[in-house]
Amino acid sequence: MKMAQPKNQYLYHILGCLAFLVLPLTLSPRPPEEVGFFLSRPTQRDFVVNLLMLVFFYINYYILIPKVYFKEKYLIYSLCLAAGFALLLYFPSFVTGNFFWQDHPGRMIVPNSANGHFMPARPAGSVFFEEVKHHIYLFAVVALFSILLQVNSRLLQAEKERLAAELAHLKAQIHPHFLFNTLNSIYALTIRKDDKAPDSIVKLSEFMRYLLKDANENEVFVHKEIAYITNYIDLQISRLRDSVKLNFAVNGTAKNQKIAPLLLFSFIENAFKHGVNPDEDSEIDIQVDIKNESVYLLVINKKVTIRNKEYSTNIGLANTKERLHLFYPNKHKLQIDNNAEFFKVELEIELT
Repeated sequence: MKMAQPKNQYLYHILGCLAFLVLPLTLSPRPPEEVGFFLSRPTQRDFVVNLLMLVFFYINYYILIPKVYFKEKYLIYSLCLAAGFALLLYFPSFVTGNFFWQDHPGRMIVPNSANGHFMPARPAGSVFFEEVKHHIYLFAVVALFSILLQVNSRLLQAEKERLAAELAHLKAQIHPHFLFNTLNSIYALTIRKDDKAPDSIVKLSEFMRYLLKDANENEVFVHKEIAYITNYIDLQISRLRDSVKLNFAVNGTAKNQKIAPLLLFSFIENAFKHGVNPDEDSEIDIQVDIKNESVYLLVINKKVTIRNKEYSTNIGLANTKERLHLFYPNKHKLQIDNNAEFFKVELEIELT
């Protein structure tokens, strides 16, 4: 699943660039009597500096950091930074004709000043050193900010890959046992010449196709996820028969909504793991509400004594919580009520 919508990303980049270019000019302190500020050469030079700073930020973020810095080519990266800083320091002056290293002794008369306001001349060389110090500070902030963003992006990607690897590992562990039990159930139906046997084979085939193909995608259509869950529940009912009292309902119609695979399924699978025992009264309630912009899941299972705990059929609730926080930050609500009698899960995910 994509971590952010591309259109929003482009909009944020455009707004950020405009703010970076405009705010320093509008917030720049200047005498109230000064006219033609925005057309002056110093202002033009500052604008070119900010524009070059943006260009450097994107070159640093998309090229220098991933292809040079992260590959530990520190000398080359340092030389690139030095060249970038030199270009930033001198190029705007040659473009605009405003050479900050040229001192102007004497007093600077403010235009249109009836009272003859003036500013005292600065010591020789002070303008140059102030400009260099300002450029070093701004350049360092931009360079460090781009590095921090790239590091954060790599950490998120690494976390996503770790969860995907863990999910694949757990799927490889858990489903052979479920497949073994389901095949035994189908075999028993075949021996009894039950008419449900062919239908169970089709459902198992669709179940495995989803697991091996669709579940490896970043996103799947909600209706596929619901079909997968329905097949799983039907296979469990066929295998467990009267061992569990099950209420399963899907409200609403799935259209083109997409969701990260196996998020809903993990809580349902967990209910069958902890809520079914042939020797006890087993009850499981599952409700799915599908809306245009969200999906709601309610799962309640009565707790029973579990045998053969070494066989696990869930993908790990901890893993699922991490995937929710990674894929739907601030876009999901998860409430779990775990007491001595029942286990209840309420999950709502914003799909937009």
